[in-house]
Amino acid sequence: MRRRVLPVCLKVILIVVLTVVGTLAIAPPADAFCPKTNIIGDILARTCWECLFPISLAGVTLFSGTEDFTTPALGPGRASFFPPFLCGCVCFFGVCIPGLPLGLWEPKNLVEVVRTPFCVPSLGGITFGPEVTFYHRGLATTQQDDDSTHHNYVFYHTHFFNFPLWALLGLALDIVCLNPGGIQDEIDAIYMSEFDPTWKNDPLTLVLFPEVLIINNPAATAACAADAIAASAGFPIDAMFWCAGSWGINYPPTGNVSGTHGGQLKPAALVMSRLLLRLSRVGTEFWTSAHGPLICDDVPIFQIVKSQYKFQMLYPIPNFSPKCCSPLGRTVFMWGLGHVVPAIGDDFVFLLWKLQRCCLL
Repeated sequence: MRRRVLPVCLKVILIVVLTVVGTLAIAPPADAFCPKTNIIGDILARTCWECLFPISLAGVTLFSGTEDFTTPALGPGRASFFPPFLCGCVCFFGVCIPGLPLGLWEPKNLVEVVRTPFCVPSLGGITFGPEVTFYHRGLATTQQDDDSTHHNYVFYHTHFFNFPLWALLGLALDIVCLNPGGIQDEIDAIYMSEFDPTWKNDPLTLVLFPEVLIINNPAATAACAADAIAASAGFPIDAMFWCAGSWGINYPPTGNVSGTHGGQLKPAALVMSRLLLRLSRVGTEFWTSAHGPLICDDVPIFQIVKSQYKFQMLYPIPNFSPKCCSPLGRTVFMWGLGHVVPAIGDDFVFLLWKLQRCCLL
């Protein structure tokens, strides 16, 4: 009985197909990339400590350095009969212990903006979690035709880490301030966009942000020019919460960002601003910069307070001059020139500084 023999060419094709399928099944995607860094190990060298200024005490700015001016902290807290240069937050039977209003900037969080899912540059460039092939990969920019124009779009994942740098160094300033915003002394992952289905789906964000239906109009977008000017001169305008200064619009607060023709740094910074808006809405970001009668408490207000944040880029190239830290929305021409590595510098790590006003006992 004669055996049926496959043609030689068919055998070759079958072998090639099986080899390719097997390789794709066991190998990571070719475009998967996570930068190998030593950010935690080099944090003392990468951090610009001048960002903690200006410091104010009892209504007077003690030192500003080269950092942008912020209004000095004032009382009276819960003791309405105290003058503004005093504060009272610890009270017993109507009698409050006098303290001094303190205002300073604390390094509180690390923000990663990456294009490979589950890539964590801050922890040495490890990639963990489910296989990245099952998640949205943001490496390739796409072009969407709109009659006569072309708009570039890119998608970023983002991670938000608790990073109490002073506490990690043994400086527990939160204790003396007595504000209940959360005394933390370890690194924790607070948010990872890979686990949030609304991060990559603009329509789903309507659940948390229904106001996008009102804000998404040309007039609101044009008004952001004032916010961009304010962010370049000092700090952004809190009342214009939908604006991210010169970076663009905070809505919809997802990882889908347009306007990448000028590079990746501007859209990555916009993603950071959108992340803070999102975290404020769910109540994980507190209002820490209040003073006067509200100086005693850090409270969630479910809306971003842009003026209480500033940032220093740690990766790929740390910011040190002319100013270490910049407020949200400041044009990249003032802090980002020469801070991106061509070809491989499309992932970013920011150290987020937060203005803390409190009553110092």
